[in-house]
Amino acid sequence: MIIGLDVGTNLTKATNDGNKVIVFPSLVVYGEEKDWSLKGESKKVYIGDEAMIVSQTMENVEVLRPLHEGRVMHQSYIEIARYAIDMLGGAKVIATGLPVKSSKKEREEVSNSLRKALNCEVILLPQPVGSLIHMGKKTGVCVDIGFGTTDVVVLFDMEFLKGDTMLVGVDDIYSNLELYIRNEFGISITPEEMAKLLLDGKDVGRIRGGKRIVVRKEDVMQSYEEIVKGWVDRVASRVKMLLEGLSTSIVENLVLTGGGSLLPMVYEEFQREFEDIASVVRPDDPITANAKGFYKLAKMLKGDVEEKKEEKKSEKEEEKKGKKK
Repeated sequence: MIIGLDVGTNLTKATNDGNKVIVFPSLVVYGEEKDWSLKGESKKVYIGDEAMIVSQTMENVEVLRPLHEGRVMHQSYIEIARYAIDMLGGAKVIATGLPVKSSKKEREEVSNSLRKALNCEVILLPQPVGSLIHMGKKTGVCVDIGFGTTDVVVLFDMEFLKGDTMLVGVDDIYSNLELYIRNEFGISITPEEMAKLLLDGKDVGRIRGGKRIVVRKEDVMQSYEEIVKGWVDRVASRVKMLLEGLSTSIVENLVLTGGGSLLPMVYEEFQREFEDIASVVRPDDPITANAKGFYKLAKMLKGDVEEKKEEKKSEKEEEKKGKKK
């Protein structure tokens, strides 16, 4: 079985058919055993949604994310990869991505660790490549806005030309807006609550000083718009430096992907920034596009080999049946 796996700073996405994608928080929590267990089991490692709940309700726990400032935290990365693969029923081949500026040594360590821990073949790719492949583009530029980093890759006929990893992600927008909310409303909110506030328009509230304090989307939009304009300007400036001198045929379409591209105003601001360079396009689902693309490429590279093995196996079985007759 082939699995496309996209382990992000905030969310992990995985698929074993290129269509249906499981999505869960990229959280690993190591904690002490609980005094009471009502399930008849004892756990020291919590992953995904369970880890999120545990991190908010239990004391003396260590909360880890697989990526920090563009660097891979190996043990938590392996834990999350194993969890995703177990959910999908196992894998013979995993195709996954790492930040573009990951060192060769780091890529080798991750690849070897995954192969050893999960007993499968591993294909490592620069993070944004998945979205380009998912959209059927062998040549192009992709800007992948993640929670902790923004990755950029330039491909020509499936060859890597150049790329960059910026330590600027959605968390910069959230942290600046969270500071505004703390100053204005006197409460702090989590990144998950911030996403629901901005993307779903869901109110966020706390009980403070014996009162119910609620933050609504319309309460923060003026500050949010100022933050996003400055943020996009910073990212766009770096991307334009990377594109300097490239042939226009390579930059005909500029793909914007990742969960950050879904935030209000972000896509429109990128379109405005690059209107004199290229048309900015976005995958149908920017959150899962990389995982789908990783699966598609692994299928292209390994699928034919696996299918031929299965065909030969079937032929041998038929031959054995014929001899018995």
